Amino acid sequence: MSNRVFILLTEGESDQCIADAFNECLSPHFQGVPEHGDITVEKVRIGADVRYMSARAILGRIRTLIRDETARMHEFATRDIIAVAQITDLDGAYIPDSHVTEGDGLAYLADGIETDRPESIIERNRHKRSNMDALCRQTSIKLTGGRQVPYRLFYNSRNLEHAMYGETGDLAPGRKRDLSLRLTEQAFDNPAWFRGLVTSEPVLHGLHDYAASWQWARQGTNSLARGSNIGLLPQEFGLEWGV
Repeated sequence: MSNRVFILLTEGESDQCIADAFNECLSPHFQGVPEHGDITVEKVRIGADVRYMSARAILGRIRTLIRDETARMHEFATRDIIAVAQITDLDGAYIPDSHVTEGDGLAYLADGIETDRPESIIERNRHKRSNMDALCRQTSIKLTGGRQVPYRLFYNSRNLEHAMYGETGDLAPGRKRDLSLRLTEQAFDNPAWFRGLVTSEPVLHGLHDYAASWQWARQGTNSLARGSNIGLLPQEFGLEWGV
């Protein structure tokens, strides 16, 4: 393994195909680290209260995840880490509250969210967008031991499958796994294909600036629309596409 390790944090195991794909296109070794859930809306117990984690607490959790992954892998040390990127799903967090409506279960639509718990989803969205906005302003993270490395938060729209393939349905685990493997295999066979995908109009919407990509996500119901800004990762970290 290269002694230059780029950490890519993802919400789930299937999303780690993005780390594998970047390995084919960029020079550092990309190490995927799963969060095992969406830590932007994770709750913690503080005394008798249960509260959403703050952005500061999230950064602390990220440090712990990286420390644990380093200890588990035994293939790289904290000193080898050159940068950290995090991918989160937008999950419609920026839509107006009026677009969260009563329905059966939970359904993400083209222009709104239907749920049997509207107030709960509105509260979740408020905390999620507050944390995402704070993490967008974060440009570095302190690792265990005190060393600072560059950090950036990126997004997929509803999930990886929606952002990369335009899949809008509630996919079975097997289907999600198949699409993840397909992305990895296609990137391995043709790295230029992956670069073309993540910078394409349906995914990046012609945006060439990190701040502008987040402004797009905040507008109207765009946080439910197909999109991702991970195609901006190389320029944000001063990396050159190898294809």
